[in-house]
Amino acid sequence: MKLLREPLLHFALTGVVLFSVYAWLHQGRPASEGVEPIRISEGEVQWLRETFTSQWLRPPDAQELQGLVADLVNEELLAREAKVMGLGENDTIVRRRLAQKLKFLVEDTSRLAEPADGELRQYFEKNAARFETGARISFIHVFFNPQNHADATLDATAVLDGLRKAGAGARAAEFGDRFLLDTEFRDVDEQLISNMFGADFAKAVFAIEPGVWSGPLKSGYGLHLAYIGAKMASGRPVFDTVRDEVAAEWRREKEEAINREYLARLREKHGIVFDDSVKALLGPQSASDVAVRR
Repeated sequence: MKLLREPLLHFALTGVVLFSVYAWLHQGRPASEGVEPIRISEGEVQWLRETFTSQWLRPPDAQELQGLVADLVNEELLAREAKVMGLGENDTIVRRRLAQKLKFLVEDTSRLAEPADGELRQYFEKNAARFETGARISFIHVFFNPQNHADATLDATAVLDGLRKAGAGARAAEFGDRFLLDTEFRDVDEQLISNMFGADFAKAVFAIEPGVWSGPLKSGYGLHLAYIGAKMASGRPVFDTVRDEVAAEWRREKEEAINREYLARLREKHGIVFDDSVKALLGPQSASDVAVRR
């Protein structure tokens, strides 16, 4: 009687019952009925060899290659059986990975399209504002660190008078304090200056008239005197100089359009139904918008 209370015995008996039921349900069925066999192609073996070589910096020997192929076969078998058993259903990681792979396939298909030169020119004319170059300047500056001056504004103003008298020939490096970044910038736009010195400084330096020392201008570092050597106004570029940029933008729009159209067809094919509880959370109109969003 003590034996009947053993948990291990209960576990073994449960396994026997489950196996017997499974065998009875599938009796008389050939194991391979209607099942496509696992096929390992030459390309897959070549991929295994190249992956091994990339990782270990040498090709696999015969035994190692056999092991790689055996692992691939086992993986295919387990993956196929898991799919038959529905183990991938309601699995967030599996769903996202499959969606990602299909998305990559759709995007790869869209990249096959190559625009003709005439089509690119039409696209450029239609979207010319998108490719306009912003204003750019070249300037030098003298930095005053507030920590090194009792009154940095007063000292900067005194130096400004001397620089203005010297004009373009002034040796700016002889004045001011050491600055961690460059003291001279060539052909830069407002965004770059803003990233380095702050938006207020960038706006102020772009407002300076060329050919005259000006300031003091305040940045996140301290005070600056600036001399604008050249200023280029914003304008529309010549098509040939931005052709590659235009082509890249054309392809990006094409990919987005193809993705939207493909998803729209999938919505029509499969349909989308929200539970009433979901509609209550999103709102009736919002649920409709989500269902048709492209």
